[in-house]
Amino acid sequence: MHHQFGGSLMAGIAASPASSHVLLFSRGGASGSGWRNDGFYYYEGAAASGTGSLYNEAIEKAWSRGWRLRLLEAPCCERRGLYRFVDSFVLDDVVEEGHRISQEGGLLRYPVFRLRSIDSLTHHPDVMTPPGDPRYVHVRRVERSDLLHRDTRSKSLDHERPETRLSKTFERFLIRQGYAVHRLAIHHTPSRPPMLTDIWIAQLSLLIEAKAGRNPVDDVRYALGQLGHYTRRLPGVLRRAVLLPEDPGQDLRETALYMGADLIWHDGMQWCTTGEWGRIAGLKQRHV
Repeated sequence: MHHQFGGSLMAGIAASPASSHVLLFSRGGASGSGWRNDGFYYYEGAAASGTGSLYNEAIEKAWSRGWRLRLLEAPCCERRGLYRFVDSFVLDDVVEEGHRISQEGGLLRYPVFRLRSIDSLTHHPDVMTPPGDPRYVHVRRVERSDLLHRDTRSKSLDHERPETRLSKTFERFLIRQGYAVHRLAIHHTPSRPPMLTDIWIAQLSLLIEAKAGRNPVDDVRYALGQLGHYTRRLPGVLRRAVLLPEDPGQDLRETALYMGADLIWHDGMQWCTTGEWGRIAGLKQRHV
């Protein structure tokens, strides 16, 4: 396998950019790695220091780089060196941190990755399963052309809503990270037009509402109310977030957390979030 796909022979995480594969080797039942009752496969990463950080980064950035995570598992009862192919996966989240004692007696820390089987994702191009009843919820793809600024010959950019400019900026960042950007149309009343959400990232099961008003307190309150209204019909949404132009402060971070949502904001040259999923998408994680 290494002769065909490349990658280190000595590590459990073997990245091979030349073949666009990341091979993950696991010993079933021998550690915290394996399937759990939620239907995800949990994989213990490398020690979060030195070269181990590079191995872990191969998993974290696989989706945005176009690499495939291929998992192979060796049952404890089998002879050494014999592995069976389990499935292809995408990274769902980094959910916890594990600890083990090294041979020198020191404490090693490592991430635990939650992996989603590729079979649970949509394979057909231009077809995306909505996170709710398809009779009421439709998915609308955001094209790259939608993210361009309006033609200044027809209308001044000053008339574009601040929320629209903020959403476009963040959507361009997400596309550069390799994520498909969509919006959801929710048909709630037959005689009324559908409600349109701001940003829907299916790979992260993340629904985002953008606000860029003058009062961050009102913005966060209003956005949380909208997210609650939307997700009443969207049982497939696992994560909710409010997108803001800047850090609203500790109190509003805690308020959003209490309401089951994360915050996203722009800080200088980088995007920050209170959500643990942020490190997967290239955002800097800020703890509440």
